[in-house]
Amino acid sequence: MNESIWSQVTVRVQPDAAEFVADLLSELTGSGVSIEPPIEALGPDEGYTIDESAPMVLRGYVYGATSRAKRDAIRRRLQAGGAAGSIVGLIGWRDVREEDWAEAWKEYYDVDRVGNVVIRPEWREYEQQPGDIMVHLDPGMAFGTGQHPTTRMCLQLTQEFLRPDDYVLDLGCGSAILAIAAIALGAKACVANDTEEQAVKASIANVKLNDMQDTIKVLEGSIDVVADLGPYDLMQANINANTIIALCPEMFRILKPGRETFCGGVIREREPEVRGALEAAGFVVERVMQEGEWRTLVARKPSSK
Repeated sequence: MNESIWSQVTVRVQPDAAEFVADLLSELTGSGVSIEPPIEALGPDEGYTIDESAPMVLRGYVYGATSRAKRDAIRRRLQAGGAAGSIVGLIGWRDVREEDWAEAWKEYYDVDRVGNVVIRPEWREYEQQPGDIMVHLDPGMAFGTGQHPTTRMCLQLTQEFLRPDDYVLDLGCGSAILAIAAIALGAKACVANDTEEQAVKASIANVKLNDMQDTIKVLEGSIDVVADLGPYDLMQANINANTIIALCPEMFRILKPGRETFCGGVIREREPEVRGALEAAGFVVERVMQEGEWRTLVARKPSSK
């Protein structure tokens, strides 16, 4: 039987360089890169702590087993691209079987709560309580588990800003956690898209797991594949600073006047650039949520536009 093998590269970087190095790594590997803050879980119902001064962990993926020569080439190109002074320790490599990906998560991924939203990994038991809004999740090889600070902030904002029967766009959906939560909270329908094939596969599986095939449409591609399906009442863009900056004008165009977009995945140092791009596109930035080094901006399209 043929098995799908991925080579996982792990890089520890200084917090202020995380997004810059992640962009370089994504360009070199041709796939998405996760940025993981130094989180220490305190327990299923106790939250977690973040050491803001500790290095962040970047994980990228290359399809297929990689030779030593290829790994050395990626290391040299990271250094040539200006990342050398930001990297802490050695760059790590290991082969990951796609079939084993979920097993790796199971070691530390537990039931989590954000407001009334309860995120239950498929393999965890949980007795639903009155008022719980359930999201059943298996992240597969996609990013988006509810544990990352920017995902949690977007979940909080969705509970605050979502209106009954809203039509929602989850831009860069990862595992579709935000799209599923939006429907569970009362949205009429949601479109979820991602440029990563593995994210699209995971999203489709999670939509089915939550029995939301009739209300969530999952598409592969960037904003161009979802633009004609708008306009949208609410937009969730938990991606990264560079992508948000590039997509701001189109995000503005396909959002309904008077409504909001949440822009997450932004490191503290990049907040001014993202704010500037949003305002240049016509948005009004109404709030900036923060947790450790991470920022999520709430931007509204004026009613007159």
